[in-house]
Amino acid sequence: MTKEAKKKSPARIYVTFAVVIIICGLIGDIVGVAAVSNEFSVRNLGEQFNLMLASLGPWCYVPGFLLLVGATWYYFRGKRMIPQALEDDELFPQANLTFCRAMFLANLATVLMFLAMALGYAASWGVNLSWFLLIGHIIWMTAIQARIISATKKLFPEKRGDIFDFKFQKDWYESCDEAERQQTAQCSYQAFKVMGLIFPGIMAILSILSVIDLVAPSYSLLVGGLWLVQQFVYNYTSLQMDKKRS
Repeated sequence: MTKEAKKKSPARIYVTFAVVIIICGLIGDIVGVAAVSNEFSVRNLGEQFNLMLASLGPWCYVPGFLLLVGATWYYFRGKRMIPQALEDDELFPQANLTFCRAMFLANLATVLMFLAMALGYAASWGVNLSWFLLIGHIIWMTAIQARIISATKKLFPEKRGDIFDFKFQKDWYESCDEAERQQTAQCSYQAFKVMGLIFPGIMAILSILSVIDLVAPSYSLLVGGLWLVQQFVYNYTSLQMDKKRS
């Protein structure tokens, strides 16, 4: 029997699945017992961690601003490459990749902005400064994303969509060719696969922490709700597409 056949053997798959479930159950039991037996230590650790986060204040915005600096640098670098990229087929992919890196950093900065907003308002100092940093972050983030999209359209004139329009993602996707849509599908699959591992892991951790009253049940409800939305959207969209093909 070949190696590929062994990998696809149903018996091997079932045994592997059962072993993984048993190991995860044992680890969960061990961690749960350890957490309960060291309840006060875990609680103190959680309190110290919360105090540390509260002490950061406006410093929470630093990572997001650093990413915006990187995004801006990539944008200007790509912008300088546009005239040559439109005439040189070898330079064209490099210019496009530069703008992709710029948008990648800008998108990460968006998430960090919301994290900083939550942590900044929960801080014990610098709340007013956090307000100004938030406004500055929003303006910079929106401006650089708009400029990146505008520059990308110079490389791809067929692209449609305005970043300030709520239908931007839909218009942009519809203007993509088949290869770009396949790339989007592959990226979505990777994101779905990773989150499919993260959600149950976080739920398990929250369940253990709830046993010792370290976190409120609402945290589990929040994460579970997000997981439910992801599963519903994925399966509902799949169902609708199957319905259209039938």
